[in-house]
Order: sequence, then structure tokens, then C-alpha cells
Amino acid sequence: MSVIAAIVLLFGGFVGLTASWIAARPLIDPTRRYSPWWLPAMVVTELAPFWLLVHAAVLAVGLVADGWSNWGGRVGVLLLGVSMLLLVWVIARSVLAIVQLRRMVGGPVHGARGRARLIGLPVLTPPGVREIGAIVWQDGLTIDVTRPDDDRCRLPVVVYVHGGGWTGGDPQRQARDLYHTLALDGWAILAIRYPFAPRVSVEQQVETVTAAVRWARTALADHGIEATHVVLAGGSAGAHLATTASLGADDDEAVDACVGLYGVYDMANRNGTRAHWTKIRDEVMLARVADAPDRYDDLSPLVRVSADSPPMLIVHGERDTLVPIGEAEQFVAALEARARPVEFVRVTGAEHAFDAVSSPVARTTAAAIRDWLRATVLADEPAESR
Repeated sequence: MSVIAAIVLLFGGFVGLTASWIAARPLIDPTRRYSPWWLPAMVVTELAPFWLLVHAAVLAVGLVADGWSNWGGRVGVLLLGVSMLLLVWVIARSVLAIVQLRRMVGGPVHGARGRARLIGLPVLTPPGVREIGAIVWQDGLTIDVTRPDDDRCRLPVVVYVHGGGWTGGDPQRQARDLYHTLALDGWAILAIRYPFAPRVSVEQQVETVTAAVRWARTALADHGIEATHVVLAGGSAGAHLATTASLGADDDEAVDACVGLYGVYDMANRNGTRAHWTKIRDEVMLARVADAPDRYDDLSPLVRVSADSPPMLIVHGERDTLVPIGEAEQFVAALEARARPVEFVRVTGAEHAFDAVSSPVARTTAAAIRDWLRATVLADEPAESR
């Protein structure tokens, strides 16, 4: 029994330390090379308290079963101890992020429900929110609607564009805390599905997003909602599509504001703000920058900034190793240079796609976005009308 316990301690310590180190290690310059570890780093960061409990359970079982009597078990205990210290550091970093985000928040931060309180998923629909799935709005395309669970018809609307590298993804895999937070504040959220590259061009994807804005203003009334305001929002590739669609839009496609989370804002990567990606060239744009410079410019929000750009909220994790925060910094600087209204939220310790699980940081970020939209888009409306 002691040998088995020692193996458990050694294996648990090795795996735990590897995962904790990925989340807690000093940030290597992410503009030089692509990090394949961003996803496990995000999961460990956002669910660090859960992993700390797992470590404690492995340690307790191993010690009770006398794993300490074997040298392998003693090494495992050491590894687990170091891993737990790293997790405590990650938790402290997340607490700092929450404290900083709370300075933007005047309303409540809604808690997780069910198993999400421990493992971040599934993100259950809270009381007071109604979800309507898979409304067909174009041939082969559907929209999921999240709205207050009441009889109100006139509602402000957020059209949300999911991420997935332009080639995949689904709106229910991220931002569900944001959907619920906004719905509880009187918004309707249209989480759209759009066709993927390379089957369609990026230009067609942007047109699909603008078509969703038009649909929200014209056809959404057929489903019981009259849009009083329309906002575009998105995460990652969805942030790119949302911001691109919002810049230079025609009158019937113009939006009241735009929110971009951990997005790509320069397809050409002209300032080297992220590592070189062959995916954008080979699977998304299907052309090199040198061969299609005008297309890259037309599809780069960084270049499309104009004097009539809508108010924008740009949210980005400071430890994003897939799309480093410099990508957002240069876009915010371009907006500020044109004197456009923009607010930049740096989320301490957060990785890419940090809102894919229901963590305290994700929920507080959702509350901060809600309060920014309330102040920016609904500032002139009385609270009782929302």
C-alpha cells in the first residue's frame, strides 16, 4: 500500500507542478513564439482554488496511506508542496484582478451556480433569465437569444460574436456569464452563429455580422423584442469581426457601442504585437500580406479607425500568450489618436479566453462590461425603464 501511495504522490506532484508552473511562471515574451499552453494555463488560472483542493486531497490520501515512507513519496510531497505554493500565488493574482475590476463595478457581481461554483462549468441559466436557442435568422445560421424572463418588449440588444480562430467555435462555449449578467440588467443578447473560413472569406464573415445588426433592428420584433439600442461585442476572432463591422458601418448597420475581448485588431501584425501565425495567412486570409496589402488593411480594425468610430470598451488579459496585450494596446492608442471614446481594461493575470469558465474574474469582468454599457449606452434612460 505504501508503494502505491508513493506512486500516487509522485505522479500527482509531477502533474500538479507542471500545470501550476504553466499558469504561474514568469511571462516569456509572447510576441516571439506561439504558446501551445495557453489553454491549460487559462483553466488552471481561473480554477486555481479547485486545483488547490485536488492537490490537498492527493496529499492527504498519500500521507494517510503511508506514502511518506518511500523516497518517491517524499519527492511527490515536495512537488505537491511547491505546486500548492504556486497555486496560492495564482489565486492571489486573481484576487488582485478582482479588486481592480471592482473599481469599475457599481452593481452586483452574480455568483456561480451548481457545479460551476467548483469547476467553472456548466454555466447554468440563473432565475430571472430566459434562453431561447437556435432561432433561424439566415439560411443555415441560427441565433441564441438570452433575455430577461419577463414580458418586456423594448430592450437594448447586444449582438455577440463568438471566437474560434475564424474557423470554428460556438457562442455557448464562452461569455455565458456575460450573457446572464446583461440579461439580468435588462438586455437581450443575440449570440450569433456565422459561416467559417476558409469555406467563406473573412469579408463574408464581417457581412454576416453586419447582417445580424440589421436583423436585430428589423426582424427581431417578430420574436417579441424591439431593439432600443444595438451594441456589438465579441471575443478573440469574434472581437476582430465585431470591431471590424462596427468601424465605418452604414447608418442601418451602425451600433451604439462595441466591446472587444482579447481580440485581434491587426491581421497583418505589422507592429509585431504577437507571434507569427501561419493560420491567418494559410486558413483565414488565404494570401500573404505582400500579395494582398489592401485586403489586410480593409480587415484590420487598427487601420479602419475613423472620426465616427463608436464608443469602445477593450478588455484584455495581461498574461494572454495567444494574443498578447500589445495587440489591444496599439488599437486603443489608434482610437485615442483619433479622439474616439474608448476605455481599456487590463485584466491582471488573465489568459486568453478567460471567460470560457465561470470564475470570479470572469463574472466580475462581466459586471464591469454591464456597468460600462449602462453608463455609455443607457446613460440617458431612467432606471425604471430598463
